[in-house]
Amino acid sequence: MVQSIDQTHLNALSEQLATLTTRCQQWDQKIKLTENKAFRFEVHLFAQGSLSLLGYCKQIQTTLDQLTYVITHDMGTLIINYECEKFVNQFSALLKIVNHLDKGNADILYKRYSSQQEEVYQHLQRQYEYEKRLLKMIDEENTLYQQASGDDKINHKIRVSALKERYQKCNEYTQSLEFKMEALDND
Repeated sequence: MVQSIDQTHLNALSEQLATLTTRCQQWDQKIKLTENKAFRFEVHLFAQGSLSLLGYCKQIQTTLDQLTYVITHDMGTLIINYECEKFVNQFSALLKIVNHLDKGNADILYKRYSSQQEEVYQHLQRQYEYEKRLLKMIDEENTLYQQASGDDKINHKIRVSALKERYQKCNEYTQSLEFKMEALDND
């Protein structure tokens, strides 16, 4: 997914997020707080619910900060791709909401999730955290592999392969949960 992200690209993402944040601030001033208590949209993409659109912007900023960190510390393609995809998905979901508000369609904000959807959502959050930990472990093992020699190098290579296989299985399961969440959302 990510070939090369430099500071110019990160600055462009930051500017786009700033523009979206301004739009969200404007909508937050128009929408009553009592209505905000029911905000529900693409909840599986965000770590926590928010009482304002700006609260979701802050979560996206945190994701952008994490993306910047993993890029500047050259933490490896897998974790960079993970953070990049997370940013794009969160940004797209919030942008979709703001665009719907601009068109006068606020109903999309107030979807209610069933208990089954909540259960899948909670499971997805655990999966996302597990994937993130696996990616960090892969990155750490890759670093140790590059620094090692002889038998140690072989051992680190074996660990990297095992962790990558685990990540692949974990990611497949996460995707199946995302599809399940989407299917439940469409019902």
